[in-house]
Formats: sequence, structure tokens, C-alpha cells
Amino acid sequence: MKIGWHIPAFLAMLALPAAAADYELRPDSKLQINSVLASVNGEPVSLEDILPATRQQEYQAYAAYSGDRLYEAIRSIRRKAVDDLINRKLVIADYRQQPFAIPNQQIEEELDNVAERMGYRSRSEFIRQARQSGSSIERLRRQVEENMIYQLMLYRRYQIEQNITPREVYEYYQQHRGDFVRPESLELGMILLPADSPELEATAEKVGGELKADSGRFAELARLYSAGPGAENGGTLGRIERRRLRPEFAAAMPDLSPGRVYGPVRTAEGIFFLKVIAHFPEEQSDFRKLAPEIRARLEENRREKSRERYFEELRKDAVLRYFFGK
Repeated sequence: MKIGWHIPAFLAMLALPAAAADYELRPDSKLQINSVLASVNGEPVSLEDILPATRQQEYQAYAAYSGDRLYEAIRSIRRKAVDDLINRKLVIADYRQQPFAIPNQQIEEELDNVAERMGYRSRSEFIRQARQSGSSIERLRRQVEENMIYQLMLYRRYQIEQNITPREVYEYYQQHRGDFVRPESLELGMILLPADSPELEATAEKVGGELKADSGRFAELARLYSAGPGAENGGTLGRIERRRLRPEFAAAMPDLSPGRVYGPVRTAEGIFFLKVIAHFPEEQSDFRKLAPEIRARLEENRREKSRERYFEELRKDAVLRYFFGK
């Protein structure tokens, strides 16, 4: 069986749990990076543990929500990440009760695969970067081993039957046609000049003028001026469905022209400039092309039900505590 690896999850696993600290979940507050969000059998799960896995989703939430809805969206994203990490810890603890051998060669090969997928040209470069980030090759090897353990334990639990008939595939397609229409979406860039910033109007006029003269400088100006999510990456929020845009943003962008900058858009948070980096029209479904995807979805549904039953069993005997703000 091929062991899959997801880089965001890998990065999340590299974070060290830390001591508890006061923490306000609202997105406009200063984040306490060592805040403890939960504990499982006395072992803490901190904000630092989950942020690498949630950051991109949180960025996209800023394009869809504001105020309390934004707060609730981020809270939901983080709660799911916490639950996922708790489930992972419980599965690995279950393995420790009755361990089975994993060949060291397989661990080493997967470690090399991880380094390659992360863009490192050699194991030594990978190790050097890990040390600069406060980690070590021993710790990375342990995390690779735990990832393999987690996936193997789940595989042993569900043992999915692959005998899904063509009729089942077609019936599922007929019942879920709407699920296979890819909605219109866009890749969005954002610059936020906060309402309480000094000389807000002058800064907005300056940024707006420079964008009008050269929209290609959007990423540069986002890094210089934006207080919004993803500023360090040029303001890019990733891909979002058009129907999920905040009403203020949707009204400001009646047409979606790649490369065009929209704004200023004034809200209670401040002044926004928005850029359509790419536009993806709605795509209609074609059963013949979708049949393999539907089969995979049916298999995943069965695996998901098996995972849920397994997690429920493990949680019955675990001591779990959550420290999310009200």
C-alpha cells in the first residue's frame, strides 16, 4: 500500500506543544501562538500545533465573512483541526498498545519522498533547513513513522470492499448531479488598510493611484501596506467560489476580469483593494468522465464511516478537554 503524505499536515506536526496562555479567538486580536486549545489524556493541543494546517482556510474566510460570522468561521475551522489532531493522537496511542513492525527502510524512503515533495534537492539540505527551523532529522523521522502508523491503522480498520458496481455509480450520479457542477470561482488578492490606521485616506489614495498606474504591483503593495490575511504572500487568499464572496466584495466586482483591481471598497474594517488573479467559469458535469471520481467518492464514503466508528470507540475511553473561548 502506498502511504500518502500531505505537506500542510506534515508542517503542523512539526510544531511543539507548549504551556497554556490566555487566548481570545477573535481574528482581529493578537494571537497567542502558545495557547492551549484542548488536551487529550493530559497532552496539550496548542494553537501552534494547528495553525499550519488551518492558515489557508482562515485566509479564505476573510473573503467570505466579516464580524461575528468571520469569528465563527475561524472558530469552526480551528475546532475541526483540533478534533483531527486529537483523533490522530488517539490512533497512534492505540497502535502503541499492540504495535507492529514497520521496516526502517520504508520509513527512510518516505522521508526522502517528503524532502523531494517539499522541494529540497538532497537529504542534507532538508536536514539543514529542519535544524534552522528548530527541528531535527530524528524528530522528522519520528513524524514520518507516526504518519505511516496512522494511515496503516485506519487501513486495517476499514478494509474496504472494492466491489462497487457500475449501477451504484450511475445511481449515485443521478441522485447527486448538483454535486458535480464546478461553481464559478476566482483566485483573489486582497489589500486591507485598517480603519484605525493613521492617514487612512492619504494611504488609500496613494495605494489606489499606484495600482491604477500598474496593477502588476499589487503583491508588492500588499506586502508594504496590507494588514489583511496573506499580506506576507502578496495578499493572495487562494481560490474561492464566487457565490461565497462577501456582499460588499461581490457588489464591487460585477464582472471578473483577470488582472483587474477593484476598489477602494469601504467597510467597517477599513478600505479594501481586491484583485482577480484568475477566473474559473462554471463547469458542467459529464458522467463518462466523472465515473472514476464517483467510484472513488463511494469508496471514500465507506472509509469515512469506518473512520468515524473507530474514532468514536477511541474517544469513549479518552479524557478530552476543550478550552475554546465562548
